[in-house]
Amino acid sequence: MPLQLPNLDDRRYNDLVTEALARIPTYCPEWTNHNPSDPGITLVELFAYLTDMLLYRLNRVTDDNRRKFLKLLGDPEWDKGELHDETRKAVLGVRERYRAVTRDDYEFLSRESFNSFLIESAQSSVNLVARAHCVPQRNLEAGTESERLRLRPEHVSVVIVPATERPNPTPPPAIVTGPGSGAAPQPTPAQLGAVLAFLDDRRMLTTKLHVVGPFYAHVSVQVVLARKVDAVEKDLASAVAASLSDLLDPLPSEGRKGWPFGRKVFLSDIYETLETIPGLDFVADVMLSSECAADDDKCVVADPIWHADGDLIGLALEQHHLPVFDKADIVIAPNTAFLTVNLLISASAPAGAAADVLKRTIKSTVRRFFHPRLEGPGPATAQPTNIFVSDIEVAIKTAGGLSGAIQIVADCVPSSVLKSDPDRGLYIRVDAGKVVDWRTTIELS
Repeated sequence: MPLQLPNLDDRRYNDLVTEALARIPTYCPEWTNHNPSDPGITLVELFAYLTDMLLYRLNRVTDDNRRKFLKLLGDPEWDKGELHDETRKAVLGVRERYRAVTRDDYEFLSRESFNSFLIESAQSSVNLVARAHCVPQRNLEAGTESERLRLRPEHVSVVIVPATERPNPTPPPAIVTGPGSGAAPQPTPAQLGAVLAFLDDRRMLTTKLHVVGPFYAHVSVQVVLARKVDAVEKDLASAVAASLSDLLDPLPSEGRKGWPFGRKVFLSDIYETLETIPGLDFVADVMLSSECAADDDKCVVADPIWHADGDLIGLALEQHHLPVFDKADIVIAPNTAFLTVNLLISASAPAGAAADVLKRTIKSTVRRFFHPRLEGPGPATAQPTNIFVSDIEVAIKTAGGLSGAIQIVADCVPSSVLKSDPDRGLYIRVDAGKVVDWRTTIELS
């Protein structure tokens, strides 16, 4: 007994007319004459009649109809194979994602579909695509960043990251450089051309398509760390460099998808990563920066993000940017070598001065007195260092353009490091090999 085909639509002429009349008050409330003599009702009945015939034919698709459909979906000369099997193949083919319309379509086709295409055709000269990111309404082939950020509705850009092996650097303990150019992989011209050709057959007709490599923001980290007494400094420095490189890695590995395109690099990300390293007790200070070599046209500078209190929050990235670890300037000292200094600074802001900028300037000035890589004492300092509060006041006035009085209240742990000189007033005595863990609070009036 043959299977009964389902009724695809059981509406008939009267059902269609009734449904159309019921919608008139919703879409055209001023139309109140629903009598058969009304010309509009005549059109409703005409379209209901035509629709009724289409629904009747919909439930009676012949083999000839199927063959015509298969020719439309495939080869116009197709006229072979068992009809049921060919119909099944055609339906499964239609379900495959082929046409690039949405952002997800472009990313799926550029990675999964393109990689499958390479494997099936054994084109070993072109690398696989490790990551693909679609940026709609942008022309990322433009020569300047301002042009790349310009809204262009007819353009679509796809950024691809090629699959490549990672280098394995052996970093020195103090200033640790990143893996170099190997950590910022760029596709070859052949790979860009292959992906562009693959997507060109699948794009919407009027879309202007671009396939480019990533634009990398090279991130440098300056960090002061307190190690546990039993931790080996060289091993800790290597672990810090490896953790930062993994955190900012643009390539996926070991279940990680790689740093997301356009995601900001926050200081909290650095703290969270470092605090998981065995042997590290606490993080005293972190600062991020970004810069580019003059001849690197694929490098972009990530702008700093500042809090209203003058503290660095992180680095900003655009949606076609990826961060990559450049280098780390690491200061490590035993946790027993740290002393704590809390400064409360009160000052009057000049008329018209931006409070957030002034606070940033003050904190940057204070940092210069205490940071081991600037003018402050560190684990390698062979002699005691006296940091006079009056010197900090003068430096703040000069940097901030302040003319009024500045009051600085220092709270130190241990309190014995806060001393007084009969001529120059209060100062903080930092013994040889000691490091300051400082915090600055600013009150402006």
